[in-house]
Amino acid sequence: MSPISRANFAALSLFTASVGSLSACSTQANAGVGSAGAANLGSAGSVGAASAGAPNAGAPGSAGAPSAGATGTSSAGSTGSAGFANAGAAGLEPPDGGPDGGPIVPVVPKTPPFGWVGVIGTGQSLAVGGGGSQQQVPISKTASAKNLKLVDTGPDPKYPIQPNTGSPKWAAIPLKEPFRDNAPGSGPGYDDGQYPNNVQGETPHTAMGSTLSALFAARGGMGDYVSVHSLVGWFGRCLKDINKEGGQRAYPASVNEARVWKQLAQAANTTYGVGGIILTHGECDDVTADYGTGLHQFWQDYNTDLKAITGQTRDVVLFASQQSTQNHGATGSAVQLWQASVANPDQIVCIGPKYQYQYGPDSLHLPATGYIRLGEKHAEIFDIVVNQQRPWKPVQPNKITRAGAVITVAMDVPNPPLVWDTALAPPHQQMNQAWAAGKGFEVSDQSNKPLNIASVAISGSSVVITLSANPGTQKVHVGYALTQDGSGSLGGKVNGLRGLLRDSDDFLGSDAESLDADVTKGSAVIKSATTGGFARRTAGDLLSGTGVAPGVVVLSHDSDDQLTLSAPWSGDSARISASYHHGQANYCVHFAMDETP
Repeated sequence: MSPISRANFAALSLFTASVGSLSACSTQANAGVGSAGAANLGSAGSVGAASAGAPNAGAPGSAGAPSAGATGTSSAGSTGSAGFANAGAAGLEPPDGGPDGGPIVPVVPKTPPFGWVGVIGTGQSLAVGGGGSQQQVPISKTASAKNLKLVDTGPDPKYPIQPNTGSPKWAAIPLKEPFRDNAPGSGPGYDDGQYPNNVQGETPHTAMGSTLSALFAARGGMGDYVSVHSLVGWFGRCLKDINKEGGQRAYPASVNEARVWKQLAQAANTTYGVGGIILTHGECDDVTADYGTGLHQFWQDYNTDLKAITGQTRDVVLFASQQSTQNHGATGSAVQLWQASVANPDQIVCIGPKYQYQYGPDSLHLPATGYIRLGEKHAEIFDIVVNQQRPWKPVQPNKITRAGAVITVAMDVPNPPLVWDTALAPPHQQMNQAWAAGKGFEVSDQSNKPLNIASVAISGSSVVITLSANPGTQKVHVGYALTQDGSGSLGGKVNGLRGLLRDSDDFLGSDAESLDADVTKGSAVIKSATTGGFARRTAGDLLSGTGVAPGVVVLSHDSDDQLTLSAPWSGDSARISASYHHGQANYCVHFAMDETP
């Protein structure tokens, strides 16, 4: 299917809400301004009033005092343009399709699934902006359209995880980074990395929210798209520590925040439902044998408990990315996640691997720009599945057949055509050299002996692997990006887990920007024309502009003032202006699969 043309992000409105102080035992709507920087639902924003699309909870009261005045339409200040979005990168048909022989245009809902669309982020350190270095310091400090997060301004200890405990004063405030400031206290949740003091740096949520709102506006959605976010991940912890059965803080905290969001939405005269759980996880459970089973139980528990709170009829969807930094093999957590998504496609969505990302100094965590890139990918897939109510599959195998030495791997391809990435260095050039020509594909016999790959080639939506010799009657085992060529965490390294197969998704997120740079003939290194100009750029970014050769991407972010491109500058030395945006092609999942009988 052909994507529709790119559309400008509509000007999106800044939304600040303080819908009341919710005590542990009751819901009290505070329509007035409760604290500095928090505007009530009905007040006009400071820059260009724009409709917020929801009735307010009453006329403004005096500062800090509740007011239950008459109802009315709410408004908020408008922000500037957020950049550009490809509203059709998800595979929407062009608008001229129909019964005349062209493609049929799918009916895309023009309204959000809920007035406030809930997003719950959980997982390990990559879910909470982990890394602990300057590279993870938050940079998305501007409010994300009208998207929201929670704050508790009540007395310590703040952020209780059970109803009818403590004296919280909950309010909905603009979504931006840092996601949450640490709260005073000691003990679980306050000095051990659990919720609420679990945020370590830039999280994917602000970028996700901005991109969701922009996508909705770009395709002519009615009103405003408001996503409301909770973040409960716990760095370094396995699934048993963040699930319902484990008895720690992440799970009950997310369920309690859902209760709060429900109450706040009712006070704001709108609806609330949870669209999805965003799980960024797997390193801790790299060798856990029943990880896939645990993921499905994880989804079942959330789906049951959240629907009981919200009253929604549609299922909550679990979205998860594969870990790509630990040597996991055919039975590791990344493969089990993929298998769980194949077995439960309406419940678990594998959004793909992360080997294509640039990692921080520890080769385990992403820099802030990587979390932004990940958040945009979350938004793209969430938008397809939750907002457009269409199924989505990653680049993954669906059938493997063999004729002698020739193996054909039929693939699901969300955005054709399949291509080989030309910027990433191929794996297995120094070790595991039987697969040196495989571009990420690995073939073994039934005794796990590597079989030599002579060549790989793309044929439509399939990949044809030619072995150096016919393995005979035994079935072969095909894997992809399963074996490191070194030990330890090797995220983003040439000897780490990786592959070159991807689709042609040209999705543009909210990071798109134009920058000036100084280029030198014959050099791949470019320097920012302004100090710190490359702060929001990362490896894999795409460039376009006068003199920029087709296919050139950022190979590495060397510093906020310097990038290395995938090819030397061929023109004259000069100062150029170019457009940059994060590459969002879908790379083939880590998988393990036997040839089909």
